[in-house]
Amino acid sequence: MAENFQLNVVTPVGKIVDAQVIELTAPGMDGEFGILPRHARYMTALGVGELRYRTVDGAEEVLAVAGGFAEVSHHQVSVLAQTAEDAAMVDVARAEAALQRAEARLAEPEEGVDIGRASIAVEKSLVRLRVAKARGIKPIYQPIVTTEMPIPGADADGDE
Repeated sequence: MAENFQLNVVTPVGKIVDAQVIELTAPGMDGEFGILPRHARYMTALGVGELRYRTVDGAEEVLAVAGGFAEVSHHQVSVLAQTAEDAAMVDVARAEAALQRAEARLAEPEEGVDIGRASIAVEKSLVRLRVAKARGIKPIYQPIVTTEMPIPGADADGDE
């Protein structure tokens, strides 16, 4: 039997995962990291991305996570995430709308718009949509496309 470890993923709304797993990959602030059984103690801040794990029965699972911390001990990984959603929890329409709003803010930023925050919103939405797609949930998002439209009553020279 393969070695395993306990994975607990908790958010402010409650426990999302309580499972025995054999491997884990998660988004750290400095890049993705992987955990196998008997990993050395480790603690890191989480970034935005996909938390992937394989359970002892071979099932591969994926969560969209953003922010928080992961603590690794000899037989347990505790993830305290600001947000964590599996595919069934992702509201695809809401994620698509958030993506469109954030892209619009970045495309034509107004004074006072926090570009960093809008960039993170784009990243979070894309991760949520990837997680949904990985489980067969079809996003309907179409990127924003802009075109120039002629002004009615004006000719090509701009004369009326």
